[in-house]
Amino acid sequence: GGTEAIAQWLERHAEARMVVIDVFAKMRGQAPQGVSAYDADYVAVGYAKRLADHYGVAVVLVHHVRKAGSDDFLTEVSGTNGIAGAADATLVLKRARGQADGILHVTGRDVDEAEYALSFQPASGAWHLLDGPVSDHTVGDTRATILRYVRAHPGAKPKDMAGELPQVDLDTIRRTFNRMADAGQLTKDPGGRYYPDTETRAQGAQEVSALSGCPVSPSDQHEHPGQSELELSGLSGADEAEGMAK
Repeated sequence: GGTEAIAQWLERHAEARMVVIDVFAKMRGQAPQGVSAYDADYVAVGYAKRLADHYGVAVVLVHHVRKAGSDDFLTEVSGTNGIAGAADATLVLKRARGQADGILHVTGRDVDEAEYALSFQPASGAWHLLDGPVSDHTVGDTRATILRYVRAHPGAKPKDMAGELPQVDLDTIRRTFNRMADAGQLTKDPGGRYYPDTETRAQGAQEVSALSGCPVSPSDQHEHPGQSELELSGLSGADEAEGMAK
């Protein structure tokens, strides 16, 4: 009955833009008999997607991750791949136990895959977006200082950092530059000058943005949030909703 209850609420609140289900496991109900675990997960998320598509709202499912870590954050979503496969986008927030900072990983059909550095604010119970790329907050202090300096001074050489890191000898700075280049955190030209690895990506993103001509407001947005061309029979139980679905 959860889907019907949400549909009825959305019928009464046409201006609503988002529904949050916290937590998803409490709302998904029993798995259908005789289907695989993947299919059961896909069907369960599918109910939320049908609501989102029909009413033109965001439906956010708060879900758990596995305790075991992985290089691919999508595999950390608890359950089968059917959960992430049915959702339009997946966001995974990861942080070490006892740490205030975390990384929000984002991927999906209509969004660029990205990472964001966040810090938890105990006083407000909210997450705060940190300035700069994630690498600034996941590397050691020496590397973070180098990253910030090279980003501000593209083409810098290790000797230029001597004044920025007086407590670190020049040989150690050179080795750190080389290791950061090997790790893809910096790029190095034949003249021994270093550049931030994000520079090329940022330029490419600007070029794509300028060429796309994408309007600020999607042209397919209707005045009414419902999308009548999509069938959603039986969700709200209201005559008006049934008429819309038809």
